[in-house]
Amino acid sequence: MAVLAAFNLLILSTPFIMVADYSAGETLHGAFSLTCHQLVARSYCYYPEEDAIADCPPIYSKEMVLETERGPAYKFPVCARDLPLYLAALIGGIVVYFTKWRDSTKTPNPIYFVVALIPIAFDGGTQFLGLRESSNELRALTGIIAGFAFSFYIIPMLNFFFLRDRTNPKTEDSGYQSLEEQKKEKKGENKKSI
Repeated sequence: MAVLAAFNLLILSTPFIMVADYSAGETLHGAFSLTCHQLVARSYCYYPEEDAIADCPPIYSKEMVLETERGPAYKFPVCARDLPLYLAALIGGIVVYFTKWRDSTKTPNPIYFVVALIPIAFDGGTQFLGLRESSNELRALTGIIAGFAFSFYIIPMLNFFFLRDRTNPKTEDSGYQSLEEQKKEKKGENKKSI
């Protein structure tokens, strides 16, 4: 979670950093280019003269700073779909902490994740095929749905690989079993053997 929080903080701070230090902002944009197409027309910009965040101008380039009638516009380093997707994944991860999935080593039924991906697939797919042009609001909404659902699957997967009790063969594929339950079960086996 700390890595995802730091990742989100860097995304959110990049345009503000760029206002103060263009070189540092350029470095961050370069790093985030590995995760996003960074098209201006599909991104949000920070307008410091208005102290506002809004859609970037509809320009199909990857410029980081644009001159507009509203003054300079500093683009966020990821698009309008990825920015809320990453934020929703972070919020979803916090929510997961308060559910039974926090310590689980088994994911929820995959059909729920498939259903959560349908809006982003439809929106992105129809745009990619040239059937229509999406809006930043729709990109953000579909990113939020996918990002939030993502957390309920990635956290149990990470638990499975890093936190499960590898000394207890009963926990391999036995369904939902929290780490606390695994520890209790192991303590019970130790008492029986004494």
